Amino acid sequence: MLQLARLEDLGNAVFGAGLKAVQMSRAPVTGSLAFIERDGMVMTCGRLEQAVSLSGPLSEDRVTLGIGLRISPGSWHWHEPVGDGSVGVFRPGDEHDSLYRAGSLYAAVSLSQERLEIEAAALDMVLDDRTLGGTRFRTERIDPRHLAGLCTRLDRVHDGGTIEIDPSAEILQLMITHCARKPKTSPHPSRPNGHGPIVGRARSYILAKLHEPIRVEEIAAAVGTSKRTLYRAFMEFLGEPPNTYVRRLRLHRIRHDLASETEAACSIALIANQWGIGEPGRLSGWYRELFGELPSAAVARRRAAASAKLARSA
Repeated sequence: MLQLARLEDLGNAVFGAGLKAVQMSRAPVTGSLAFIERDGMVMTCGRLEQAVSLSGPLSEDRVTLGIGLRISPGSWHWHEPVGDGSVGVFRPGDEHDSLYRAGSLYAAVSLSQERLEIEAAALDMVLDDRTLGGTRFRTERIDPRHLAGLCTRLDRVHDGGTIEIDPSAEILQLMITHCARKPKTSPHPSRPNGHGPIVGRARSYILAKLHEPIRVEEIAAAVGTSKRTLYRAFMEFLGEPPNTYVRRLRLHRIRHDLASETEAACSIALIANQWGIGEPGRLSGWYRELFGELPSAAVARRRAAASAKLARSA
């Protein structure tokens, strides 16, 4: 069991994935992660107490099946809504992009394609490469009534209890049965109102331009929409306007650089200026509001870690 104490702990939101996490709430990230390894398969169960955005491959060499056990409204993958009973298929190396709202409980099982086919065969089902299909969330959901007992047992674990019965086999069976019974090979459907693609293109544009001044008008023009529609799309999917989201990403980049040994010679002001935040007073306020500490705390941790490393090598 891992109690979440730092944003960086969410790199293991799926065990070993090394995911990138963006804090989407004012309160520090809290919650917990539980891991079970069984015969070469690894199950991760996470309970998130604040809203977070997660991106990156879930595994470089394994298939990952994920299930939403209790998913708070407004959560999404690839700008498509997910909820209780949603089942996702994640191919090795494929990019994953999601936002989970506070209170969400999920599970994911990572295993080899060969092992997945063996597990399906044991259930008298076929789940070969073609049947499994590509990386996506399936349209059909598992009936939440089938998940109630699992949620209760896993909540006990996250509340500090022990795992009396290994739930990984039950969770995997649920997902295999769901995928094999009604295979779906088409990609995830687009939202009828078109806001999902707008947010996706806008986020790509923002990430490519994050070092540069970014105006909302430029984002709207780049994705071919109006400022009003762009604003509505961001409020729907991210819960904040585009300019606030840009600032949030820049603060995360600053946090990363402050903790990096490669940037040790740079001052806080210089790093902040590189990411487009040139007012130290406002930086401190925004940084403390998001991460619950001043930028100097990240610098102090980096220096302490460097000193400890030097002492060990002496």
